[in-house]
Amino acid sequence: MTLTELAEHLSVAPRQIRFLIAEDILPAAHKTGRSADAYGEEHVSAAERYFALYRLGMKPSSIKVLLAFDSAVPIVQFGGVELRVSPNADPASLNVDEIIERVSTALKTYVAKG
Repeated sequence: MTLTELAEHLSVAPRQIRFLIAEDILPAAHKTGRSADAYGEEHVSAAERYFALYRLGMKPSSIKVLLAFDSAVPIVQFGGVELRVSPNADPASLNVDEIIERVSTALKTYVAKG
């Protein structure tokens, strides 16, 4: 699909898609010719995820960090919540008690907004 089609599908302006690409939140378009770009399902799903997080009140810079963890290793999934660990994290250096406290605080804040 073209940039215009992607923007229409997501109900946003094309400039917003360009911003997401410039910020490395969305991957660059696939080149299909000299000046033609194509956007696929990976663009749609990444953009939908971005906009869902944005609607929850997250700042673009925070969303960018969160989306970078797509390569992280899922540790636990329960009740629609997933805990992931960066593949670069050293298990011996993780402060489990602090992590649990921060996760608890974050989840309570999220539920309170609901």
